[in-house]
Amino acid sequence: GSSWNPSPRRVFTQGSMVRGGGPSLVLGDCPAPTSADRAAVQYFVLNKPPRTITGRSDPHDRPTVYDHVPSHFPPLPHVGRLDWASEGLLLFTDDGRLGRALLDKTTGAVVEKVYRVKVRDRLDPQDPRIALLQEPLDMQGTPTSPARARFLELRTRATWLELVITEGRHHQVRHLCARSGFPVLKLRRQALGPLDLGDLKLRWSRPLLQEEVQALYAAALPGEAPPPFEPIDDSAAARAARS
Repeated sequence: GSSWNPSPRRVFTQGSMVRGGGPSLVLGDCPAPTSADRAAVQYFVLNKPPRTITGRSDPHDRPTVYDHVPSHFPPLPHVGRLDWASEGLLLFTDDGRLGRALLDKTTGAVVEKVYRVKVRDRLDPQDPRIALLQEPLDMQGTPTSPARARFLELRTRATWLELVITEGRHHQVRHLCARSGFPVLKLRRQALGPLDLGDLKLRWSRPLLQEEVQALYAAALPGEAPPPFEPIDDSAAARAARS
């Protein structure tokens, strides 16, 4: 995507938009108004490249995900984080209600997160260490929920695996792989609930369709209607106007 000019910024505090600089949205701080009372909201996804910070700025001047948001897209808050070395699907939206539900299963239904992991060495599909990935792992005194893991394919000197988790603990997938003795060469988030990366190229973004938002609500907030949907103009004219 193109570079985003961060000035003026749109910052969201307690569910309201204000102008100026400052931190990105903290989803847990947003109120949860009814859908009828909510302003129109927008959504897009980015295929985050590795070696980028999931944040609006970095004190060490490292590249951030917002460097890859096209200039004709609104600089919406990101939902959750992917670490510096990881890549894959990252959702951006000013829909704080949905963002909170996707991040915190106590405020919504359980939403699965699918990761593809490339690990060093050629593994047998029946390697017991793959099954071990599924077992709960103690993290800071609390066990993780069971995961699902499966063998995907062999490469010349590596193996691709798939892990499905229902939480978002810090470096959870990497910790699971470390317990199994798997050095991680590449980590990609492939899907967030019904939202799949598909064939979106690395560093590229695309707006969500209204049907995709409805599917996210059905998964994370079943029975709750989405707020008014405001599409993002990704037409050739919109791109040319901001180029």
